Amino acid sequence: MEFDDKIRASMGVVVCLRDMGDGTSRLFFDDVRADGETNPINWSHEYFFTFTPGLSNAEVEAMSLSSEMYERIGVMVIARLLALNGRVI
Repeated sequence: MEFDDKIRASMGVVVCLRDMGDGTSRLFFDDVRADGETNPINWSHEYFFTFTPGLSNAEVEAMSLSSEMYERIGVMVIARLLALNGRVI
């Protein structure tokens, strides 16, 4: 796709980075629902999905998490999106 056609799935995942105040941060994943599939403007919270274990703030800020952690984050996101959109076998 060479441009954004503004079409989205009705369900998605939102990720936020929370500083836990103890030298670590966590990623929190929540399911959200779009107000429409064509150029959705508003997304409403559906469910809390999961969070990561504590991640070192220094590693997060330097973008130096382990390859295994980056892979785990990616797998969590893709698996959840497949489930939300009924594409799980």
